[in-house]
Amino acid sequence: MSKLWVLFVHPQVNFIAFLGVAYLLYKKHQLLVILGTLGLSVWAYTEMSQQALLIDALNQFWRPGYLEATSSVDKEMYRSLIIGSSALSDSKYFLVIYSFGLGSLLFGFAFNSESGLGKLISASLIFIGILSLGSFARFYLGLTQINEVVDWLYQQVYSYLQPAIRVVIGLWLLMKLKKENSTRIEVT
Repeated sequence: MSKLWVLFVHPQVNFIAFLGVAYLLYKKHQLLVILGTLGLSVWAYTEMSQQALLIDALNQFWRPGYLEATSSVDKEMYRSLIIGSSALSDSKYFLVIYSFGLGSLLFGFAFNSESGLGKLISASLIFIGILSLGSFARFYLGLTQINEVVDWLYQQVYSYLQPAIRVVIGLWLLMKLKKENSTRIEVT
């Protein structure tokens, strides 16, 4: 259950951070930032609703209902709901990896004009976006010939890159904030 709660909270934290990124990059890349923010907002909302379905409906109602059911009809109804929850969750995952991939890719392109950490963030987000869209393509468009490469990249690269680049984005935001504050102090 605790993993579900982490998956419920993490899109909220990441989306708030990307609102800060959007604010800082908007003047240079309006279209990329608007579309990237739209993609990441769909991702955040969908992932939160996916986890809410699993936390609440599945684990608070359907599984306990199945265990407490006294008739075979009720047991079969809860069993169907439990089995169906997997399909509901997967249909949300369809949106999760597509919108996350698209949003990451677009923000990666927006970061490309930045220097220093911005270049590292750009390359990382473009990689993450392409990998997510590749995963979408293999799961939902039938491009199974890329399974081995995508699986390897998720296991060997993405699992380390994704949390690391979140820290780097946080550092980039802090550096930009510090620079903006020092500029304001000098002007006044």
